[in-house]
Amino acid sequence: MELENMATRFLDDKVPAQWEDVGYPSLKPLRSWVPDLILRLEFLSKWLYEGPPKTYWVPAFFFPQGFMTAALQSYARKSQIAIDALTFKSNINNFFEDSITEEPENGVNIHGLYL
Repeated sequence: MELENMATRFLDDKVPAQWEDVGYPSLKPLRSWVPDLILRLEFLSKWLYEGPPKTYWVPAFFFPQGFMTAALQSYARKSQIAIDALTFKSNINNFFEDSITEEPENGVNIHGLYL
């Protein structure tokens, strides 16, 4: 029965329930979900093996709010300011992620944030 359900989901271009249980939640159809999963794995693998990136791809995170809180916490520890007293400040730049060569002195570079 599980294989039949999986085959039906494949034919309907939907992520099988067995994959949803261990994957990330998404409303994307299967044909978009798989390439997105591969990009996420590549981003996280590169971070693991090559160290922190110069810019972080926000959509790669399962829980981006946790990443943003971690960025605040790092700054709070560095500056010895209570994290509750901090807020986010964004500078929007007109360049691509490949052109970023260094990390900012404070904070993080991010890309892929859609408003």
